[in-house]
Amino acid sequence: MTQSGPAVESNRPAGMSLERKIPLLTTVVLLAILSAGVILSYREVRRAADYVTTHRVAEVAKELATLVAASRARYGDRLIPLTRDSTVRRALVAKQASNRDVSVISRELAALEGPTDSSLVSELWTTDGRIIARAGDANAQRGRPSFGQISTGSDSLSISGFYPVDGRVYFWTTMPIRQNGVLIGTIAQRRRLNSQPQAERNIAKLVGQDVRILFHNADKSVWTTLGGTPVPPPDHAKAGSNGTTYDHPAVIPGGRALIYEAPIAGFPWVVAIELPTAALGAGSKEILYRFAVVSSLLLLIGAAMLWLVSRQITAPLRKLTSAAEEMAKGDYSQRVSLHGGYEIARLGSTFNRMAAEVAAAHHDLSGAAETAELAKRSAEEANAAKGNFLAAMSHELRTPLNAISGYVEILRMGIRGPINQEQEKDLERIKRSQTYLLGLIEEVLVFTQLDARQMTFRIEDVPVDALMRDAQEMVEPQIRARGLDYSYEGCDPGLTVHADKDKTQQIVLNLLANGAKYTERGGKIALACNASNGSVHVKVTDTGTGIPAERLQDIFEPFVQADRRLNQPRDGVGLGLTISRDLARAMGGDLTVQSAVGVGSTFTLVLPRKVQPAS
Repeated sequence: MTQSGPAVESNRPAGMSLERKIPLLTTVVLLAILSAGVILSYREVRRAADYVTTHRVAEVAKELATLVAASRARYGDRLIPLTRDSTVRRALVAKQASNRDVSVISRELAALEGPTDSSLVSELWTTDGRIIARAGDANAQRGRPSFGQISTGSDSLSISGFYPVDGRVYFWTTMPIRQNGVLIGTIAQRRRLNSQPQAERNIAKLVGQDVRILFHNADKSVWTTLGGTPVPPPDHAKAGSNGTTYDHPAVIPGGRALIYEAPIAGFPWVVAIELPTAALGAGSKEILYRFAVVSSLLLLIGAAMLWLVSRQITAPLRKLTSAAEEMAKGDYSQRVSLHGGYEIARLGSTFNRMAAEVAAAHHDLSGAAETAELAKRSAEEANAAKGNFLAAMSHELRTPLNAISGYVEILRMGIRGPINQEQEKDLERIKRSQTYLLGLIEEVLVFTQLDARQMTFRIEDVPVDALMRDAQEMVEPQIRARGLDYSYEGCDPGLTVHADKDKTQQIVLNLLANGAKYTERGGKIALACNASNGSVHVKVTDTGTGIPAERLQDIFEPFVQADRRLNQPRDGVGLGLTISRDLARAMGGDLTVQSAVGVGSTFTLVLPRKVQPAS
């Protein structure tokens, strides 16, 4: 017995103890998963944020062009009374206007000047370009275009292009004067763009980015700021991931910008909004930082919990190991407490029983071997229990993905500031994209809710064309990236269904994604809709592999996928079509399919139609 102690000591296993290895390895796995989740989430958020920003800038350019076009009527309303003035007409038809008439007309022209029209010049012209009366700056002639270059028109208000003079940009508005249907003269006003820094700040707030607002002639001959300062045109166009970028040092020093243009109806002008490329991704980096902070906190909390839980498992094992080592040295009086989990207590009880038997019959080697084998099986059961515990913990890894939804909800609640209706729609798009990222996990949850009849529906009147175009914006780039041809025939703008908007779009997105998944490169995906009696049919057609006739009904069953083989794996678990049909039927509709092998498939979503009342 005196030689057994040193032999045991020399055979003690080297390396890290189980007490440290379990939390360390689990923490490393958790760190890898969190890091991958943060990186993937950032990439998707960055892509969505860039798309939302550029789309919002383009929409603002169109709205600004509409606002400018609305001012055309205001210009004309101020000039129309003078075109009907008898004194003005008498002066135009006379060979030489009297001094009295010229004086009266000059006062009337001066009365056109408003409190903000400090640079306004008003003039009365004859048909041959001679000026009869003027009110305003006498130097207006300097740098002014010739009469042939200013469009006077014949029947309505005309507006000229921009022209620069002494670092300012001017333009002319003209209104014809007719008598008995004959053109006898023109009232003209020289105007200029005024500095409006508050308007630029308001638009920047609306867009959410630092933008520059410019105008230029339709022929791009003159570029000017919103305040009326001429600037050189942009140059050095270069294609990028978000569109074509330009150099414009006079507006954006040392950087490049995306330009979004919108023509102004009734004006020979174009609105141009420049978005610095440096502004893209700024908000996404802040989100990435927040993701990293939250993930770090989650990692620390998870590591601490894993450490505590692992100690609950390994502490009794450590005591049991110490008792076993003492027994190996010949001390058969060692016993362990029976506290701890079921497996640990069972192992302790087994150890105590083994110790008692060894103490009673340590000379019986066969009995000792049998008892040791029993202890080994008990230890394997405990290890298996440990594995089950770690598998259960993996379900909690959905939490980082749900953090995306949390940030969207924070913005929608107005904690970061009030949001308008357009921003609400943009946040809803981000919400839908985040829901799509949850993938298979969310599909199982939705299927469970539908099966338990716990799904909530918000039935309302939904315009079909707008819903189809929203779906097109989400999936068309991915479809084309797979080398497929995508087309949408368009719906009647007045066509409306009585359904849940979000769930209807979820069905359409799933059908489009399903068609792309089973269609080889070079194939086609088509989206169309039409009305039939009291329902609306939304059809998604692909030129994919097709489905055998005997399996057409099976594809709507849970956990069934068409053409699923080991050598041709498909994404998903076979719940997409099941969920889509259940959602359609829950909204009073249905989902059907027609298919031919080698030709393709057509899925038809049928929903109740909202009938418009007669006029």
